[in-house]
Amino acid sequence: LVKGFMIESYIEDGRQDESEHVYGKSITDPCLGWDKTERLIYDLAEEWI
Repeated sequence: LVKGFMIESYIEDGRQDESEHVYGKSITDPCLGWDKTERLIYDLAEEWI
């Protein structure tokens, strides 16, 4: 039984160094970008419904 899940997600895939200044990309942990996050959520919903 899955009650919830957590993913690292942000606007753009990956991570960057603080000096790179890429809008929408994490400066902490690597993240899934929005498009991949959206697809993952829809895929999981199809599996569980």
